[in-house]
Formats: sequence, structure tokens, C-alpha cells
Amino acid sequence: MAKVFHVLVKPGNAQKILANEFDRLKKVIIKSISEASGYVSAEDVDSVEDVPPFDRSEVDGYAVDHKWVEGSEEDSPTELEVVGEIEIGKYPKLEIKGAKAAYISTGSALPRGADSVVMVEYTSRAGNYIKIFRSVVPGENIAHAGSDFFVSEPLLRKNGIVSSENIALLASSGISSVRVFDKLKIGIVSTGNELVSPGGKIKQGEIYDSNAYYFKSMLEGTGLVECSLLGILPDDRIKTEDFINGNKDRYDVLISSGSTSAGFHDLLYKVIEDLGGKMLFHGISIKPGKPTFAAAFETSIFLGMPGFPLSAGSVMRYIVVPAIQSAFEFPEVKSRLVALPFRINSERGKDLVLPAIISGSKRAYPIFGESGSISRLAYADGFIVIGSGKSYYETGEKVPFFPLSHTKREILFIGSNDPLMERVILDASRYPTIINAGSWGGVDAIRAGEADVSGVHLLKNGEYNTFLLREEDQRKYLMLRGFSRTQGWVSRSGVSSFSKVLRGNLTFVNRNKGSGTRDLIETEIERELGHSFENENIKGYYWEAKSHAAVARAVQQGRADAGISIQFYATILGLKFHKIRDENYDILIQRDFFNSKRGKKLVLELKKAKKYSMDFPGYLFPQNIGDTIS
Repeated sequence: MAKVFHVLVKPGNAQKILANEFDRLKKVIIKSISEASGYVSAEDVDSVEDVPPFDRSEVDGYAVDHKWVEGSEEDSPTELEVVGEIEIGKYPKLEIKGAKAAYISTGSALPRGADSVVMVEYTSRAGNYIKIFRSVVPGENIAHAGSDFFVSEPLLRKNGIVSSENIALLASSGISSVRVFDKLKIGIVSTGNELVSPGGKIKQGEIYDSNAYYFKSMLEGTGLVECSLLGILPDDRIKTEDFINGNKDRYDVLISSGSTSAGFHDLLYKVIEDLGGKMLFHGISIKPGKPTFAAAFETSIFLGMPGFPLSAGSVMRYIVVPAIQSAFEFPEVKSRLVALPFRINSERGKDLVLPAIISGSKRAYPIFGESGSISRLAYADGFIVIGSGKSYYETGEKVPFFPLSHTKREILFIGSNDPLMERVILDASRYPTIINAGSWGGVDAIRAGEADVSGVHLLKNGEYNTFLLREEDQRKYLMLRGFSRTQGWVSRSGVSSFSKVLRGNLTFVNRNKGSGTRDLIETEIERELGHSFENENIKGYYWEAKSHAAVARAVQQGRADAGISIQFYATILGLKFHKIRDENYDILIQRDFFNSKRGKKLVLELKKAKKYSMDFPGYLFPQNIGDTIS
């Protein structure tokens, strides 16, 4: 008796049913990072090392104190004594004092006393002396410790595709293996007496099988499955039973095409029921593709697809592939031309390739940073290419965008680095992008509509952050009360003032311009030493670290004597801490995002942040955390 389609499921319901079944069949395995690319992560993975682990040179040259080569030019070079050579892979014991220099190779650790590196191309050496033909600025040709990423920073999120960029991050942190979801094993068979495999000869009434090859290429294109072609199955009940019995425990999914409708020779659904399979649905309210069915065995599922290529292709494209992607939380990626958020100059004779994110304004926001940075690739959605055919590309001009990741974004944060805020964001979303651009970088991104959220701690005339509410652009965004964190001196010996730094001729590690902590530092110098004090007299003033972590790590490793950071990093690195003040770290949020589902989730997690009080020493949680400041 022929099968009658009594109840047809809607396409969306069919997709959900299949997604649940694919999710049930996922298995967790451990893969070496050399083999993990393309798999879906089954765990969150955090860094176990700083990268780079020390201040290192980005070029071959000479490590110097920049003050001793100021004004160096080709016609009036500066002469320095070479006091040694720093080999790569060995930590330097020498110190640069006064008019001295040390030869340093690319990747070698920077010695104490040096704050910049002069490229070897701008020097001339004779014996133990070199002539310097070009001045340098503090930090030039140096990658600072922890400037790429710091211990405990997330490298890989659960349910994210392990990309080549993630592999680089994991390897840089010393992680050799990762838990991943195994790819679904899919066996594909075509059914029908009329089918012949490509390459064979057909007789009248026969056709070449195309569906199996189509399925395989489309499914494997997701990166989530491995397919095997199992040949052609004739319309024979005994052979069909033998085939299903022999393969239902070998594969996670069996997919057939043909023999699914209500015709006399349509055996599959009858055989499956007789073998104990449970029908999930038989028939979808879609045209073409109506006779599709799905059945569940204990360790696998069977998916019966229509025989006609258009029907089969429609179901595969609009139901099966999205269901697999949904099970792995892996949305489909599209490529396109994307506009720039601001003017970018091109490189003469070169195409400029920049990692970029797609910002809140749907423009390609480039991620700038040091040439050795790996994390820029991990954060990026893809690359933009700035061609060399013109001098610059103007704001709004479209450039090619090449996707890297298949992961969707739910929150884009651009602003001041804070470990607690990162935790809040990760609690609110599985797919955030966090760009640490400093407080003022965050303000600019919010003003331009690039970021959804920013964190700021800006001090102006004794007032934290709220002065921003008086600017005209403020109508575009809201300010939420965040939390307070304790800022102060971090040192190994108990440094507590700039006066002590000066008296002891100690090395101070500064923060980068544009950061809220730099504003605090400038305020403290003026308060303590007076308005007329020349800041460059502080040893290390031009040494600009780009995060609280980098400051604390420089002190902990002995490359600096003191710096200003947050109590959190002093505690976890075992440093002495002297409080300067509690600062307000508040949140800027786009009004549209604030009213969205994701925005409300973020605000909720911010309000619950006090649950981390034991994990984050030096933080204060006000009663109005998460409330709007007006």
C-alpha cells in the first residue's frame, strides 16, 4: 500500500528538527592544534602565557636610550659605544646607560635602560663604536610584553570555528591541543534502477547520478562534515535492508536521494520503520522538495531526499545545510564590497592588507597594531585591501573585503581595556568582538557609530566621564554607571610617588596617549611636581605601554621599576601596590543597541557584575551599576 502524506511540516520546523538531531549526534574529541583547523571548538580556551612574554625588538639594530640619539642626522651623526650583543633566545643581563648601545636581533629581548631600537640600516659601525644617522622616538621598533595578549585572555570561544589565526594564538600561548566537536560523518547513496555513475555508459532510459556529488560538495563546503560516496542502491528491498543495516552505525547521517515519494517502488520509509527507525517527519510544505523525510535511529539519522536535482538542491540549500550550521552555531558567510569608516592612505607600490571588523555602521573598521601582532587576525572578520593605484581612499569609499571567520557578531566593543568588563561582555554574548582602543578611541568609535559599546575612564577637571554628557553628539548614545576600580602605583619595592621615582633615578613605564590612565598620570605629575615641571625628566616617561597588563608585567619582570596600573594586576602578579584613587569606569552605549535584545542582556550582566567581587580585587560595585547617568 502506498504511503500517504498526512501532515506536512513547515520548512522552518523541519530545519529545527534536523538541527536538534545533528546536535544530538555531535561528539567531542581532542585534536592537536596541527590538525584542529576547521573544527568547531568544544570549550573556551584562555591564554596561559603573555604574548610577547617580554619587550622585544621588531628589527635588527641597536638598543638605545632615545635621549642620546636625539637630533641624529646623516650629516651630523651621534656616536655611541657598543657594550654588547643581545642574542635571540637569551635574556639580556647588560644595561644601557648613557651614550651606550647594544646590538640586538629581531625578536630579542630588550635590555634594561633601552627604550627604542635604531634600525641597523641607519648606523655605521667601526669596532666598538657606531654612528647613528637617524633619531628615534620612545618605543620605536619595540613590541611590548603582553601588548598582543595577556595571561587569561580568551583565545578561542566554545562553538567557534578553529581558524588558522586561532591556531597561531594557541601555539603562541604554548597550547598544543584543543577539545573540538568531531565533524559529522555522512554517507551518501543514490537510489534508483535508472542511475549510472559518471564515467560509465548509459543506455536508453538511464541517467547519470548527479545528486550524490552535489550533496558532497555542498555539505563539505560548510567545513562541518566529512562525506563518503556509497554508490547507487537499486530498488530492491533486500539490498536496501542490507545497506541500511550495514551503515546506520558506521555514519552519523545517511542521506539518500530518490525513493522517497508515495510510488510503488518507494521502499525506504517502509524499510526504515521495519528496522526500528522513528520517523521524524515525512513531507515538507515546500515546492519543490515535498517528499523529503527524516528518521532517527539510536546512533544516527536517515535523511531521504527527493530524486529530482532541483527538488533535492532546494531542500539541501534551504533546510539541511542551515540545520547543520545551526547545530554548530555556525552561520553562513557572505562576501561583499564594504565602505571605509575613515580616510586611509595607501602604500606606494603595494596593496595594503589590513585585518578589519564590520562595525556597527556596517563599515569595515580596520584593526591597526604592531606588525608582530597575532590577535588582530583572531579578532578580524576578514581583510580589506587598500590598492596602490591611488594615494588614498576616502571615508565611505568601498574596498574589497575578504572574510576570514564564519562567526557572527552580537556585540562590538571598542574602548578602554578592562578585564572585568571583558568578563561581563562574554557573559552577555557568545559572539562579541572586543577591541582595546583606549578611552578616547572608544569615544570616537561611539560618536561615529562604529561601536555598540565602549568603556571609558576619562578624568577632566576632577570629573570622571560625565563631562561627555554635555557634548552635542551625546544624543546618539547613553552613559551607564559602570564600576570603580583602584588605580595606583605598582612596583617591586614600594614606590608611591613621582618624587621617589626622581630621587631614586628609577625607570617609570608610562601609558599610551589616548588612554584614561595617561590622563590620570598627567594630572598626578602636575599635582605633585607642579605645572612647570618638564615631564621628560622622568626616566622612562616616553615608554608607552598599551595596557594595564603590560605596565604590571614590565614591572614584575624588572624592566621597569614602577608604573601606574589597576590593583587587579598588581595582586595577580604579586606586586606592591600604593593607591592613588578610585576611578569610575563607565559605559557608553548606542541608543539603538541599548534598546535591543542584546543590549538589554549586556545591561543585565553589568548589573550582576558584583558576583565577581572575589575574583577581581580592587573593584568597587556601586548600588546604581548599570543605571543610566543623566
